[in-house]
Amino acid sequence: MHSTISAPLLSRVKSWQLVGLGISGWITIYSVAILTWGASSTLVGNTQGGCFALTMTLAGWESKRFKLPPIDPLQWTHNLSTEAINQALTQFQLAQECLVEKLHPSEVELGFGVRSINTGRAIVFETSRWQEPVIDLQHAQTTEENRKKVLAYRAVIVSAGQPDLAAKQFVKNHPLQLIVGQDLKNLLPPAPPTKAV
Repeated sequence: MHSTISAPLLSRVKSWQLVGLGISGWITIYSVAILTWGASSTLVGNTQGGCFALTMTLAGWESKRFKLPPIDPLQWTHNLSTEAINQALTQFQLAQECLVEKLHPSEVELGFGVRSINTGRAIVFETSRWQEPVIDLQHAQTTEENRKKVLAYRAVIVSAGQPDLAAKQFVKNHPLQLIVGQDLKNLLPPAPPTKAV
């Protein structure tokens, strides 16, 4: 099947808009026919208007076929692993002259991937759920509870997605921090260019 030039236009037009255009076109053509052809205007106007309305209805159905699939905003994460995220965070902490410590097994179990010490205070990075598209309030509350369990000064939620409004407010009022979306992407080393075959 070949693509047509009209596909981009049809993908942006809703079918109800085309049906509405067809009906208004039929009314316009019928009115012009009444004014110009007199007695035979009913037959000519209905024929022309009906063809116009039918064409617009068929175009509406056609536009449904050319709907573009939704673009995945997190497609840049498909080839990343949690280990790669942890390594990038470790390098970032070392660049900030922080001491990176080995995680305790209980911290790993709670979802933390990196632990660093900055001016004598422990910071833990929660990376086990980094692929979630939305950070909700429950995620933020769980991270805060886990931060208390491991006796860390601050917990950082790392995610490719974005926090919802309730989670943002919760983070603002607790010793939590976010590295999300574009901020996380900027921390990662650039992907090597792919070779053309």
